[in-house]
Amino acid sequence: MHWLLWTAIIDGGLAVAAIFSRKAHYYRRMAHYVVCAMLASIAGIAASPVLWAAGRRASCNWVVARTFYFLTWAVLGITVEIEGEDIMAKAAPCVLIGNHQSMLDLIVLGRVFPQQTVILAKKAISYYPLLGWFMRLADDIFISRGSRQSASAMFKQASSVLQSKDVSVWFFPEGTRGRFDDGPNMLPFKIGAFLLAYHAKAPIVPVVVMDIHNIYNKRSFWSVPGKVRVKVLEPIQMDS
Repeated sequence: MHWLLWTAIIDGGLAVAAIFSRKAHYYRRMAHYVVCAMLASIAGIAASPVLWAAGRRASCNWVVARTFYFLTWAVLGITVEIEGEDIMAKAAPCVLIGNHQSMLDLIVLGRVFPQQTVILAKKAISYYPLLGWFMRLADDIFISRGSRQSASAMFKQASSVLQSKDVSVWFFPEGTRGRFDDGPNMLPFKIGAFLLAYHAKAPIVPVVVMDIHNIYNKRSFWSVPGKVRVKVLEPIQMDS
């Protein structure tokens, strides 16, 4: 139990320092963010045997997502408002694509992420403690960047998953987080999500996250409670 005591002492020290320092305030909130992510991952691991038995392995992601969202809502005061949420359920199974701005995108995923949906992610993430463990249990799809063989195998696996298991796939088509000093913008999309949707004959559903720099900016150590707005657009058919 000593680690709990030390955690409380460190958090208390950061709380005092945060009164006088923006950096301390920022790092304290980021520490809380990490703790929320760890607790949510543990929840996913604990729920996975039940979901496996029920034949809903992919919903492990949904359990983790909602747990993480409610934890961060309570601890960090960040809420997500969605327009067009019903579109995702009507279009499933589908390929969901979202823009990638910062680490706070995980909070957005926590609120938006549908049931029976898997994630396509970098293979390196599969080795992360807790996060990688639950993602493996949830049957998420991992690819190696720059590997043509891996990408080819990924498209084959993901399309078969979409067609045979009645699940959707979440994709960040930019491939990485966009960083722009002059305001919100987007990186060019990589072709993977569209090839996946084409081979699986599944629609693409764009999920647009509005600019979040009013509540979070890593470079200026800015992090405050607030609302993130998300809009789900109409499906783009890829079956012809």
